[in-house]
Order: sequence, then structure tokens, then C-alpha cells
Amino acid sequence: MPNYTFQCQDCFAKTEIKASIKDMEKGDFICDKCGSHHIKRIFDGFGLCKGNNLSTNTSDCASCRSKNCSSCNH
Repeated sequence: MPNYTFQCQDCFAKTEIKASIKDMEKGDFICDKCGSHHIKRIFDGFGLCKGNNLSTNTSDCASCRSKNCSSCNH
């Protein structure tokens, strides 16, 4: 089952929830911090680096041409 990130609309805490597709359809999730049912899923973006030699941090990110792109974590 994949993990999804939710943010409470009352206390703004972020919560990671492991849920099946069936669970996502039901949508009955609660905030771990305050117990509110008023939480929304956050669609986290992800970066994809297509450079070579990522292990030494010497490649450029293919999408932004930066050596210190936070999306690419290098």
C-alpha cells in the first residue's frame, strides 16, 4: 500500500497515511495530532534527475541545470 501525505486544516500538522485505494475512496482519515477529520491530501511533487554520476554530486539536473537542486536532492 502506498503512503499518502495529508495536512490537517485545523492544526496544519502533516500526517503520513498508508492507505489502499479502497481506503482512499472512503476518505475517513483523522489527524494524528488533534483528531480532526478535516484533513486534505497534499500532492507532493518529485524531481527526476537524468544526469550521470549522481553519487559524486557532479552532475547537473536535467530539468533545472543546477548542481544544488532541492527537488533532485543532490
